[in-house]
Amino acid sequence: MNRKPIVIANWKLNGGLDLICMSLASFIGKQFDGTIAICPPYIYMRDMMAFLKFSELLIGSQNVSRFESGAYTGETSAQMLKEAGCSLCLIGHSERRAMFNESNEGCCIKVATALNHNLLPVLCIGESQAEKDAGKTSAVLSSQLTQGLANIALKGRDLCIAYEPVWAIGTGLSASPERAQHVHEIIRNELTSLFGIADAERIRIVYGGSVNKGNTAQLLQQKDIDGLLVGGASLDTEHFLAICQQACAVKE
Repeated sequence: MNRKPIVIANWKLNGGLDLICMSLASFIGKQFDGTIAICPPYIYMRDMMAFLKFSELLIGSQNVSRFESGAYTGETSAQMLKEAGCSLCLIGHSERRAMFNESNEGCCIKVATALNHNLLPVLCIGESQAEKDAGKTSAVLSSQLTQGLANIALKGRDLCIAYEPVWAIGTGLSASPERAQHVHEIIRNELTSLFGIADAERIRIVYGGSVNKGNTAQLLQQKDIDGLLVGGASLDTEHFLAICQQACAVKE
């Protein structure tokens, strides 16, 4: 199946109006054969939306509340994100799991909530260094997928999985293209068990973990790697543009 590539920038707790202006200026007038999205801090979403009509960039959220509404201070609902112009949301990023104790079961609720509001859920999964060294990669990913997608019915709606090996995030280390492909194949097989072949072949699986313009091309040459989740490198606008240009055919 021809799955269009997707590249997602996760700015985390970084950015400012200067970065917004530089990022959007770099993408104005460029057309990509794929999807390019930026997940800025919440407070900058509206500023970025004002410029979207001049580019093909999409806006995503770094998180989404499991709640629809109510007395949940500091939360942002899927409906609010959709109304703000978001197209997708990250769910279960390793930093959210480690620092805010997010569970697979909680991620499952968020996936269902995002789907119900026509947001593309990007479910993040990955193993730690200790789990990798112990040969538990497959078991960890299987648990994260089966619990994080329990009773989810796609019904033709889109889902994205981001494989982000925890041992590679922010370390400068990256899985080799061959290892990344092997793990993505494991993920695809697990998705086949959960959703059937047709849906599993349609779901895009992206790689995240010290992604940069130096390893982009080799990663995306792999059969089951459909895009990238980019962290630190996305804060350098020219670097991120180079990644996107390698990932998607681009026309001036």
